[in-house]
Amino acid sequence: MNLFGISSVELVIVIVVVVLVLGPSGFAQAVRAFRRGVELVRAWSARLREEAQRDSAAVGLKELDLSSLDLRQYDPREIVRQAVREEMDAWMKQGSGPGPKSDLPPGTGR
Repeated sequence: MNLFGISSVELVIVIVVVVLVLGPSGFAQAVRAFRRGVELVRAWSARLREEAQRDSAAVGLKELDLSSLDLRQYDPREIVRQAVREEMDAWMKQGSGPGPKSDLPPGTGR
């Protein structure tokens, strides 16, 4: 198990240290407070999801399908890579075409 980058052994060690520092009653209170916090976050998330569904239905986006949306196409690194690739291809095409003739014999190159 790997929760928040903490292995199960590390989690057990953290719990033991917390119990030693807070004591059994303090640990129980901390667990209850943590549970209330998680319940509040879940309730907030449910309300937010409900409001988003209600608002999207009001706008007419009740069945909006975003499965085909690929956000990687908007990655700035990929946009720059593609632009550089297109520019290099254009330079290569221009360089491979017939150019001015050199006065040097073939094979002597410069």
